[in-house]
Amino acid sequence: MKRWWPYLVLVLLVALVAGYFLATVPVQYAAPASPDASVRNNPYLAAQQLLDHWGRPSRRIFSTRALFPLPDTDTTLILDGDRGSLGYERQLDLLNWVHDGGNLIIAARYLPPSSGWFAEEETEQDESEQQRRDPDSLLSLFEVEVEALPREDNEEDPLALLFDRFRPMEDWFLEYCLSGDASKERLHQCEVLTCQAPQHWQPPAATHNLGDQPRLLQSETPIRLLYTPLPIDDSTGEPTQVLEASASNEAGETLLRFRVGGGTVTVLTELGLWDNQHLHHFDHARLLADLTARGPVWFVRGIDIPPLPIWLWERFWPLILALVLALAFWLWRRLPRRGPLWRDPARQHTDYLGHLRAIGHFHWRTGQSDRLLASLRQQIQRRIALQHADPVKALALTAKRLDIPEHTLSQALEQTPADRAQCVAMVALLQQVRQRIRSQP
Repeated sequence: MKRWWPYLVLVLLVALVAGYFLATVPVQYAAPASPDASVRNNPYLAAQQLLDHWGRPSRRIFSTRALFPLPDTDTTLILDGDRGSLGYERQLDLLNWVHDGGNLIIAARYLPPSSGWFAEEETEQDESEQQRRDPDSLLSLFEVEVEALPREDNEEDPLALLFDRFRPMEDWFLEYCLSGDASKERLHQCEVLTCQAPQHWQPPAATHNLGDQPRLLQSETPIRLLYTPLPIDDSTGEPTQVLEASASNEAGETLLRFRVGGGTVTVLTELGLWDNQHLHHFDHARLLADLTARGPVWFVRGIDIPPLPIWLWERFWPLILALVLALAFWLWRRLPRRGPLWRDPARQHTDYLGHLRAIGHFHWRTGQSDRLLASLRQQIQRRIALQHADPVKALALTAKRLDIPEHTLSQALEQTPADRAQCVAMVALLQQVRQRIRSQP
């Protein structure tokens, strides 16, 4: 029986494991997780991956040095609203590059009216001038202006707003989509929950003369584009630029596409339709394919960033000025002077006693106190050596005759003074010993 019990235990373990897998069902659940750093730092990562899948390599540009000189004309440049202000010469370079066949996409930007302390000054201005402000001179080359839209203040449902801010609701929807059977009805519901664009206060815009059928795009920026046709060129008899396509809704134009020379220029109200959260809404991905060329695509941001010294001076000039003054004061204190400092002649002492005091102070400050006492100690030690051949007995006899404790006399002859008071006491004792030894026979 003892031989069979290990086999019985093994059979029981196998039966328990098999029963556990037969009696339990694996459960799938969705756990919230923060996106990767590459996704958080790049809002156009999904668009770049899609372009790479289409065979159009893409990259992001953050500096003027990387953009100029401009690339080949088969490249598409996408300038977002944070590109900064370009100089006149660089604007002409971009315009010539487009005439040579380049494809340029520009995100319009609007400078809203200032608020707060300047509200009283704004009321005196014309309302149309407050709504129409175009700080970007690049759009002025193509006679495009930006106008703000009066946004309606719609009161949102508090319950809907609470659900939007409640993060577990999103997790429940994902768990609902990932669990259960994959029926057609559930797949349709999950597609609506995850891919359908949410309702917006501004209706989507439809394209005109772009592609074989109209495309829909959603713009969340409350602005619209205004275009004034350029006059006809007298030398060629044709307009300098031609409006090829556009996109509009009830509020106005949200997209303008021009033929300028051998290239194209597209002006959008924003580039948010191509970011990671909105690329899959409406026909945004198809518009990315229609508006970009077959070559590389560059997403450009901040192409007019000043050099680091200028940027620091523009923002931190008080701190820099204070540091420069502090450095100048420190150098003035530390640099050697050409001559000695002027002193009051009345305070200068040239007597011998002052000279001795200066020498003593120097030896004491440099840790040479034993050197100050060396001469006095040598005189006393010669007198003590005459008392007996043995130095120890000579010291004891001298201390007994002078009525001084032996250890006190030994410390005065050998120990280094720890402070100024002890040094003065040693000198007084040694001088007394020297006088009394001389007076005794």
